[in-house]
Amino acid sequence: MKCLVKFYVFFILFSIQGQAQGLFNEAAQNYKNEAYKKAIEQWNSILDNGQHSAALYYNIANAHYKLNQVGPSIYYYEKALALAPNDAQIKTNLTFAQNAKVDAITPLPKTIFSKWYTTIASQFTFDGWALLAVLFSGLFSILFLGYYFAGAEQKKRLFFTTAIICGCLFVLVFTMASVSYKDLQKNVFAIVFSEATDVKSEPKTNSDTIFVIHEGTKVQLLETDGLWTHVAIVNGVEGWMPSAELKKL
Repeated sequence: MKCLVKFYVFFILFSIQGQAQGLFNEAAQNYKNEAYKKAIEQWNSILDNGQHSAALYYNIANAHYKLNQVGPSIYYYEKALALAPNDAQIKTNLTFAQNAKVDAITPLPKTIFSKWYTTIASQFTFDGWALLAVLFSGLFSILFLGYYFAGAEQKKRLFFTTAIICGCLFVLVFTMASVSYKDLQKNVFAIVFSEATDVKSEPKTNSDTIFVIHEGTKVQLLETDGLWTHVAIVNGVEGWMPSAELKKL
């Protein structure tokens, strides 16, 4: 009975994946035929079924970009980049979409250490850093056991040296995983979807307007108060805007 249940579960999973792949290919054909809205609907139906991938987000972003929908295209490129942070094509297309924005905001200058951290941290997602930490931890354990049981002095020296290297790499990678996780929890971002929005000094419609923000701009979410969200942009300026005009990444 257990075997039958497992077989049934695997059969259902493979059927779902097969259907999703078929729908993905059909949407890709619609994209080639310039039926971009239809392609978006089909790809979104795959997302609605709980299946996510960098390729899926990337294709949705491309279709929105073809329709001159700046906000959605940037949103989905960002989603794709979060899953594949080293993909050059995603980065290139994201840059094209960002160049179509109205807002050109100069970010606050970064220290050299901050630049180094950003460059290193962006090489992997949090899951990637965590996986590397597990890998180096396992290698350290295996090499240390090799050192302990090795008989020849030369082998002991080799195992010990490589174990120390793996141990140091584990500490480095584990630190990066921990910091990345904290950043993931602390730094929550969203993309502006409205064509133009007044950012207020308080979460009230009649409060003073600090600045106007446009579609496609990426903002950091600081806090929420009812139907309003406190946001910050890359130049450090903060304000309140309607939550309905944002889409959280």
